[in-house]
Amino acid sequence: MPKLSQEALEKRRGRIEEAARELFIRRGFHATSMRDIAEGAQTSLGNLYNYYRTKEDILESIIGRYQKVIDARLRTIFEEVEEPFHPESLKRFGRMVKELVSAHSDFWLLMYIDVLEFENQHFRKMFEGLAANLRRRFAPYFRRLKEEGALYEGVDPAVGFTAAYMQFFNYFLVEKLFGGKRHLGLSDDRVVEHLSEIFCRGVLRPEKLRELSGAAPRAKSKVN
Repeated sequence: MPKLSQEALEKRRGRIEEAARELFIRRGFHATSMRDIAEGAQTSLGNLYNYYRTKEDILESIIGRYQKVIDARLRTIFEEVEEPFHPESLKRFGRMVKELVSAHSDFWLLMYIDVLEFENQHFRKMFEGLAANLRRRFAPYFRRLKEEGALYEGVDPAVGFTAAYMQFFNYFLVEKLFGGKRHLGLSDDRVVEHLSEIFCRGVLRPEKLRELSGAAPRAKSKVN
């Protein structure tokens, strides 16, 4: 039997992983067998084992391929943002997060499979150290805000921007994967605008915050 070229090997791996990805998403990881994957890829079970020892090896390879694409796209997004808390810049950032979520729905579905069936073993690194990475990326800008006295005392802008990213990400994830249907009661564009306003300005006016800072929260009234 002639030895396959690297291109041919990658093509066969791609066909196997495509079949496995569809089955994992439709049936779940544990409900999918290696035989199911072989049938989906139109290859023999024995041949499948020539490429992958286990189902988890296939899943890890699929996630690894996707992860490279996602990482590259995120780097591009963060490189395009120069002033994270400029209102227009933050709105543009929110729209880019929407595009990221919409373009890679299968990747996020696999993330939930990983959470449910592997306790987030494979996707954990995607979120580890996120605030620290963004703190390094925007260090000059965050430093300038601090020197200008533009920040509330005690507020870490890296944590604030990470929270903004995760809020945009989670909002569009719910809309895309869970049929949120405007779960905040606003259009996507208005959600981006509204969240940007909240992260740039806050919710309460400074005078209200000062009023509340020395007062205990009101207890809920009892109804007889």
